Amino acid sequence: MGSVMVSYASARAESLIPKCDVGFLRRPERVVLFIIGALSTHPGSNNFFANRMPAVLWVLAVGSYWTFAHRMYHTWRELSRTDAEIENVEAQSSYSQASGERRAEQRLVHKPG
Repeated sequence: MGSVMVSYASARAESLIPKCDVGFLRRPERVVLFIIGALSTHPGSNNFFANRMPAVLWVLAVGSYWTFAHRMYHTWRELSRTDAEIENVEAQSSYSQASGERRAEQRLVHKPG
């Protein structure tokens, strides 16, 4: 479930921000871990070194949820930063527009003639 959530969070985030390729366990890392766990597992063995799949699954479960949370936080932070930049641009635009109107009024008042 965590791996699906990581991919879904990335897809939804990239509809809002340019890139959301952050996190500890991205797809290549998850695939490599799963392959290591699959290749090192021997059925019926109780030896830890011959049966790594349970440990790999725990790492995948915790790491996937951690990556999901990190992507959500990254998206939130990027959207907040973008909103602040937009507000800043709007404030500068309204300030320059107001100062332009004042200059136009001053030209009318101080019209030589």
